[in-house]
Amino acid sequence: MPVTLATKHSSKAFVVDMEILKSKTMLRSTLWFLLWLLSSQTMVSSRCFGLERMALLAFKASLNNTQIRLASWQGLDCCTWNGVGCDHAGYVVKLNLRNPYNSINQSQWALGGEINSSLLALSHLKHLDLSMNDFGGILIPEFIGSFKRLKYLNLSGADFSGLIPPHLGNLSSIRYLDLSAEPTYKTSAYNLQWLTHLSSLKHLDLSFVNLSTAADWLQAVNMLPSLSVLRLESCGLSAIPTHLPVVNFTALTTLDLLDNNFNSTLPNWLWNLSSLTYLDLSNNGFHGPIPESLGTLTNLQVLELGYNNFEGTVPRSIKNLCSLNTLQLSRNGLHGEIAETVPRCMWSNLISLDLWGNKLRGNLTGWLENLTNLKFLDLSKNSFDGPIPSGIGKLSSLTYLDLSYNSFEGIVSEAHFANLTRLYLLIFSLNSLILEVDRSWVPPFQLQIIGFRSCRLGPKFPAWLRSQMSIMTLDLSNTSIADAVPDWFWNSSSLSVLDLSNNQITGNLPLTLELMTDLYVLELSSNQLEGLVPSLPSGLQVLDLSNNSFSGPLPPTLAASVSCFALLIPNNLINGSIPSSMCELTSLAILDLSNNFLSGELPRCWSEYSQLLTLDLANNNLSGEIPNSMGSLSRLQSLHLNNNSFFGELPSSLQECNSIAFLNLAQNKFSGNLPAWIGESLQDLVVLQLRSNMFSGNIPPQLAQLGKLQVLDLGDNNLSGFIPPSFGNFSAMASTSQGSIRSFQYWTFGNYGLYSYNESLQIITKGEELEYSTILYLVKSMDLSSNSLSGEIPEEIGNLLALKNLNLSRNHLTGKIPNRIGGLKSVESLDLSMNEFSGTIPQSISTLTSLSHLNLSYNNLSGRIPTGYQLQTLLDPSIYVGNLDLCGPPISESCSSNETNHGNYEAYEDDGEMLWFYLSMVLGFVVGFWVVFGVLLLKSTWRIAYFRMTDDWFDRIYVRVALTMARLKKRNMEET
Repeated sequence: MPVTLATKHSSKAFVVDMEILKSKTMLRSTLWFLLWLLSSQTMVSSRCFGLERMALLAFKASLNNTQIRLASWQGLDCCTWNGVGCDHAGYVVKLNLRNPYNSINQSQWALGGEINSSLLALSHLKHLDLSMNDFGGILIPEFIGSFKRLKYLNLSGADFSGLIPPHLGNLSSIRYLDLSAEPTYKTSAYNLQWLTHLSSLKHLDLSFVNLSTAADWLQAVNMLPSLSVLRLESCGLSAIPTHLPVVNFTALTTLDLLDNNFNSTLPNWLWNLSSLTYLDLSNNGFHGPIPESLGTLTNLQVLELGYNNFEGTVPRSIKNLCSLNTLQLSRNGLHGEIAETVPRCMWSNLISLDLWGNKLRGNLTGWLENLTNLKFLDLSKNSFDGPIPSGIGKLSSLTYLDLSYNSFEGIVSEAHFANLTRLYLLIFSLNSLILEVDRSWVPPFQLQIIGFRSCRLGPKFPAWLRSQMSIMTLDLSNTSIADAVPDWFWNSSSLSVLDLSNNQITGNLPLTLELMTDLYVLELSSNQLEGLVPSLPSGLQVLDLSNNSFSGPLPPTLAASVSCFALLIPNNLINGSIPSSMCELTSLAILDLSNNFLSGELPRCWSEYSQLLTLDLANNNLSGEIPNSMGSLSRLQSLHLNNNSFFGELPSSLQECNSIAFLNLAQNKFSGNLPAWIGESLQDLVVLQLRSNMFSGNIPPQLAQLGKLQVLDLGDNNLSGFIPPSFGNFSAMASTSQGSIRSFQYWTFGNYGLYSYNESLQIITKGEELEYSTILYLVKSMDLSSNSLSGEIPEEIGNLLALKNLNLSRNHLTGKIPNRIGGLKSVESLDLSMNEFSGTIPQSISTLTSLSHLNLSYNNLSGRIPTGYQLQTLLDPSIYVGNLDLCGPPISESCSSNETNHGNYEAYEDDGEMLWFYLSMVLGFVVGFWVVFGVLLLKSTWRIAYFRMTDDWFDRIYVRVALTMARLKKRNMEET
């Protein structure tokens, strides 16, 4: 019994213990489940670590403009915030805050401010992108170099400045590094030694970073064996070693060195980079031939070598580059056949072919139509000829087609454009092409840019343009159109550049012209347009209506075009005054209203024209004084007020226009003395023309301080006194280097819209008034004619070796023509007529080998006319008329056998000195008579020789005295 009872108790206890154990196990399991559930819920509600979340919030607080871009940065889970990426453990590994918006909207969405060092708490960060934001020129933070795990860093276009911190060399895990800047050179690096520690780097972009002092750039790059992409565009690099002992960066697939300053031949190490698929060496000053070694880069898909100074032919080895889809060799000096430049193996791959600006020749037949994938074709500015094959119409992918500036000829018809449905640019300008299409033809394309300059489209205005709804630029200048512009054409809402110049277009401009609000260039010069000038579009920048028949006053609303840069309406029939609204054109740089019928006074508002470079109001009926406000035109380089009725003295305020190079005030009624400040303040003057006014007084010697002066014209005034000897100091007239007459140019589009505003000037030379324009820079002239100048020609004038025209006629100049006149080695026209020069003509004039016009008429010159050299070609006797005592060819008056114009007599300075010489000889004879008388009595042969010599001297003295007395008598009679 006891045993049985004990057993029962043990079994019961065992059962109880098992129940308790079972209950504890269930409770433990439940607790673990609850803990796991709680833990799981906690992980879901907060994946990122609090420390990193706080770091990101501190970073946000240091930024500005975060309201929209970082609006999601709130709550506990930072891994869900916009631009933040975490790994599976909850660590922040990616921060991508690149501005995703394009350049138009970029600034309003850009983040800025400071970059808080709190980011250092993101110890697991692998990817950091702050590109395309605006950090206002702050330095790149040094602490970025502490992110040991960083593999991707992009700070491009984020407006950093200053030196790139070498601490970035500590980013030992980095594979992608982009520090490229906007084209402002705000960031820089003295050297690239820090790069050598980044052995894992595969992508490096330092474009627009100033590396001009980083001579070690290539050695540093050569230490990066994993590098596959290298972009160093516009870095100011100038040193590029042509050899490397060992080339380590052979994994390179992309090399972009666009726009640096190497000025070298192509380096030899380049041909070791056999993995290259993209190579851009454009605009670097590379020169010499392109070597045959180019053919070793057989993986190339993009080759861009444009804007260099290569010469010779394209290497034959280019046939090995069968993978090329882009070939750009533009603007070099390459020559040879086009068919050899584009070998057959490329035909099916080529997408872009750009060869403009070379000397390549050949025609397009037989190969062009086979480039079936071509999208971009620019063959402009070469020597191609022949017809344009109609097969070009099969290139259905073509979007850009420029064949301008060649010698293509023949007819272009609808067939040439049959399948060009994607074409947006078509330029055939400056070829001998004829466009013959049906008047009802509707093209398959919608063009944005059209250029047919100097092709033949007329005589009717092209009707097919009516179907083109997206035209932005249209150049139909010199296309033989003799028609009125149809009304529908002026309804174009997209047109921004229009050139219809040099045609025979008739009719009036529409009154609705001001509604073409996108129009900023309007070129209608040299047509037959008439009527009023209408109100202009508000965005117009260039207006050229020159050489038409527009009449009436200028529109009073001219100022609507507030952004106008160039306003050109010369050679029309415009009358009335200059409207006061002109004062509101504050952006104006070129204003030409010359050769019209404008009247009244000048506006007084010139202080508003701070941008004005050239002002031409010549050949009108304007009057009054020059306003003092013109002195505020500090940038003015050219001023033409000639042939008007302006009067008064030159205002002293003009000396503030110290940039002026071209000053023409001729043919007015200006008076007073020539101010000395012209020579002292206007140091950039190249042309000074003040002829045909009423200036008086002496010529200020300060004018000789104008070292750049090439043309000085003070003729036909009331100037008196002497010619300043300092006039021999005009250094530009003494220098044989080309002059610096400026022309003003403005662009419209591409390489086809460069328009020039050239200076022009009328100069009296070679006996007539000639106009110079395009070659004005070669002209060097001095004209002091038709004044009351007296005295002698300064010897120093002979220093002006490059002077081409010297006109001193119609003055009261006296004395001999200086022998140093022969120093004017370049002179072509020399006019000394109608003065009071005396003595002989210096033999040195015959050495002026460029002389083609000479006038010495109506002076008091005497003796034999020099012969030899250039004078042998000037056979017109009128050159010497009015000089009664000249003799010898080409005039009819012969000289006696004893008369000469050179030899011993040239040692004397004038006839008076010669006379005194002979008189002294007589006196010497009288004094010495008794000394030698005894000898003469004793020796008959001496006596006979002596009396013969005495008789000869007496005859000469008598002739000289008689001539001098006759001259004095004649002069007295003329004066009475």
